[in-house]
Amino acid sequence: MTPESPAPRFAAMRLALFYGGTFLALGILGPFWPLWLQDRGLGPEEIGLIFALGTLARLAVTPFVARAADRAGERKRILILLTLLGTGTFLAFHWADGFWSITLITLAFFASRGPVLPLMESLTMLTRERVRFDYGRVRLWGSITFIIGAWGMGLVLTGAPTDWIHWSILGAVVLTFFCALVLPDTRIPAAPRDRRPFREILRLPGLWTAMLAATCIQASHAVYYNFGTIHWLAAGHGSDVIGALWAEGVIVEIVLFGFAAAAVRRVGAFQMIVLGALAGLVRWAGTAATTDMAWLVILQALHGLSYGATHLGIIHLITERVEPSLSASAQSLYAMALGFGMSMASYGAGLLFASMGGGSFLAMSALSLAGLVFAGFSYLSARANAVGT
Repeated sequence: MTPESPAPRFAAMRLALFYGGTFLALGILGPFWPLWLQDRGLGPEEIGLIFALGTLARLAVTPFVARAADRAGERKRILILLTLLGTGTFLAFHWADGFWSITLITLAFFASRGPVLPLMESLTMLTRERVRFDYGRVRLWGSITFIIGAWGMGLVLTGAPTDWIHWSILGAVVLTFFCALVLPDTRIPAAPRDRRPFREILRLPGLWTAMLAATCIQASHAVYYNFGTIHWLAAGHGSDVIGALWAEGVIVEIVLFGFAAAAVRRVGAFQMIVLGALAGLVRWAGTAATTDMAWLVILQALHGLSYGATHLGIIHLITERVEPSLSASAQSLYAMALGFGMSMASYGAGLLFASMGGGSFLAMSALSLAGLVFAGFSYLSARANAVGT
């Protein structure tokens, strides 16, 4: 599709299908992949290192793919290729045995999957310029399938072998590839080859520090993502209950996404990031303090803000401040920052959880506080520029 061609039909539904497939896989992988790794004989330090190295692989590949997408002016065919590569590499886990083979396959899988979400966010926001729809109501289908994956896998694992985790994720990865085939083929004029997109984006007042703020807040979920299930199992909660806890957090996120346009319009994109930081600060301090189910239910409800508000805030802020021809590069720059932050947080989470157990959530509360500080710097930078002009 060229900028002058007709708007794609059923664009929102086709985008929602892809988000659904992508987050169905993440809904199983996030809570339960550490259990599969643990079942293969890996300890907390090794699990944390594997996630950190995988995130670094994603970090290394994403900017090159994003720049190629901006130079080509398209997204769909690149997403098809990436999801096909992801399917092949994840299948290889079936034959993996031991730390090094699992690590090598993890590097390949994360490298193929890393650019997918930045390109998808770019494609969605570009398509939104041609066909008006609420980004949050498209994105929430990813959250819905995340719940299906997390809660459903928790129920399945009650009395089932952990190898079912691998085959379930593989099925979702295959589904994502087929969803990529029906994505709208939204294209834009190719960015000039002599442009320096990252340099231009970094010069936008307050944007880079806003990305760092969002990175700190999202990275504060590292202990929860990598060891939350293991921690709560040790506290005596069943896998079905833990799956329900993961699902509960995402249900609140879905409610927020359902009103995303109104929320961002009333609160403001930047202020959504601040809300996310405050929620993370409270959430992780509370999670460190207790494993009581009544408190966990309350704390999990904050996921709608610690993750959801932060995500909506930074995605809309990037769209507001960056021109379309650099949108993939801008999304990938945030993904790079997030990838690096999550990599360091994942590695630190492994070390902290091995020595402190649930107390490691306190470090995640400190990361949320760092996000709040960076948000303050972003506000001051943007305000100084506004006064100067």
